[in-house]
Amino acid sequence: MSLKFESLSLKNFGPYRRIDNLDLATDPDAPVVVIHGENTLGKTQLFSALRWCLYGGLLPQQDSAQAMPYLERRFNNPARRDGESAMEVVLKFRVDDELYVLTRTARFADGPPRVSADLRIGPTVIPRLGIDAEIGKLLHPQISEFFLFDAELMQRFYDRLNTERERGFIRDSIETVLGIPALQRAEGDVTDLAQDALKRQAKAVQGAADAERINKRLAKIANEQASAEAERKELQEVFQRTENELRQVRDQLRVVEGLQADIREQETLEALITSGQQTEAKLREDMRQLLVDGWRAPLLRKLQAALERVQERNTAAIEQQRAVSDARTQVEVLRERLRGGICVACGQRLPAPDEATQEEFERAKARLARLESETGGRPDLELERKITSLVDRNTAERYGEKHAQLSDLLGLQYQRKRQIDQIKDRLQGNDAAAIRALGVRQSRLDDLAESTSRKLTLVGLKINANNVESQKLAKQLDRLPGANPSVVLEANFFGYVQTLLNRTIDRYRERTRAEVERAASSMFVRLVRDPSGYGGLRIARDYRVELLDTHNMSRETSEGGKQLVALSLIGALKAAAVRGGPVVLDSPLARLDLGHRANVLQTWIPSLGSQALLLVQSGELTVESARRILGSKLGQEYRIVRPNNDPEEAVIERTR
Repeated sequence: MSLKFESLSLKNFGPYRRIDNLDLATDPDAPVVVIHGENTLGKTQLFSALRWCLYGGLLPQQDSAQAMPYLERRFNNPARRDGESAMEVVLKFRVDDELYVLTRTARFADGPPRVSADLRIGPTVIPRLGIDAEIGKLLHPQISEFFLFDAELMQRFYDRLNTERERGFIRDSIETVLGIPALQRAEGDVTDLAQDALKRQAKAVQGAADAERINKRLAKIANEQASAEAERKELQEVFQRTENELRQVRDQLRVVEGLQADIREQETLEALITSGQQTEAKLREDMRQLLVDGWRAPLLRKLQAALERVQERNTAAIEQQRAVSDARTQVEVLRERLRGGICVACGQRLPAPDEATQEEFERAKARLARLESETGGRPDLELERKITSLVDRNTAERYGEKHAQLSDLLGLQYQRKRQIDQIKDRLQGNDAAAIRALGVRQSRLDDLAESTSRKLTLVGLKINANNVESQKLAKQLDRLPGANPSVVLEANFFGYVQTLLNRTIDRYRERTRAEVERAASSMFVRLVRDPSGYGGLRIARDYRVELLDTHNMSRETSEGGKQLVALSLIGALKAAAVRGGPVVLDSPLARLDLGHRANVLQTWIPSLGSQALLLVQSGELTVESARRILGSKLGQEYRIVRPNNDPEEAVIERTR
């Protein structure tokens, strides 16, 4: 089977008002799609939209009914305020070159949301009751965690595999996809047929003492089996109810975790608002002081005009004084020349006068007299200094700067208060006591699920022991006189088939476990930086995982090593459960160092399937790092942004 995502469209899901046909198509040589987005921008909402479209649930192992109470929280708030009532996700994907279009819609009107799904395979419209089965054949919901997983799954996965109940859940999920429960149901049917043949065989040999003894024992075993089956059914119902309640409690605790983050954000915002109020007060005081000290600022234009006039008069007076001084010098020089004296300017003897010297002297005296008569007096430099001191060129500019700072601050304060109002809306109705009660309830439900799981194991062992004893009694009946050969043959046949099915199931389970172990070990050695210090992984029959040293001895590892073990096992289980196909990872690299991140990107992700969609933030993978590490394997690249800096609105932009 070849399955690849083609595109994703969202309408009013979370912060995404409308995303039309986000292109996810990739080539075999470039199978990776990277969507960059900082925390709180909407990566997880996009991840949830994919899960909801496929299965109707928002969280792993959550069905449509369980997700119903939480759908309204996902509805886009601006769309709600504008009177819209529909939330929709459309996923297009190809399976062996045939186009599938899956649409899931939730309508919010009076009462609970109404959810509908539509699936089209090529031109064929699939009946609504058959949609889940069609999707389950391609990507089974019970193993969705192996191709839709986030950093939280990897953080918990290692520890989960070291608790009996969680190991059993993972084993059962894989076995369900591999068809083992179907074989077990067939084995149960054969057991019923064998029991029926055994009863008929016992009736045929009634009368003998041995036959009577065997019949009594068979009757007792039959009663014990009936009681055990009834008890198993009851325990299974209790276990299922407990698991459902646990999921609901965990969902509520996840909300509380978000609220705790909201509380921290609110505290930060309130501190910023307090600091902003202090800054605002200081800016207003600075502006007031500027007005007090800058009372002359409104007179700036008049003072500048008066100053220009005074400066013009002073400049003219200075020029006139300079002209008079030059004229006097010229008169004195000519006078000394007529006398045969020396130059008053340079001290050198002047040339002897001629006929023109007297005329030039007379003209110079006349020019001096004219200039002295035209002089308007001395320049008033004192007045110019006084007016200059009154001119205030800085107050208006500084006041404008302060006003701009105040406007920016008030806008920022408004955004902070708006964010706090939104947080208060989310926090409404929650208190510490209720959160503590949720924790206590989760602990009790965990204990109940654990004890129920142990009881189920014991009941299963009892049923298997009764089956074995029934088979032994059947062989004893075969040897008693009066046995019906045809019934004996029938009972023996069903007993043989029952044994064969049991052995087949055991071999199939063991082969799968061995394949997962080999794949996980190989993957771990490729991921770790120092592979020479490890012998791989060992997976027990109950899926308990151990990390081995080079001598095949169990060894401890760091938290980062646990992450790599979890990654290796997830990849191996995914390969065993779903051959090829896409994988979607939300923040998968956050807890890994840089070297291991590169290994994961280059080795682990391409091995998971035919297509990988990564939702990452810059702290784990920047745009430059993604392009450098992935190189030609990078097929599509996007980023999530808030176009208006509004937490209720996000868009996805193509970057490559």
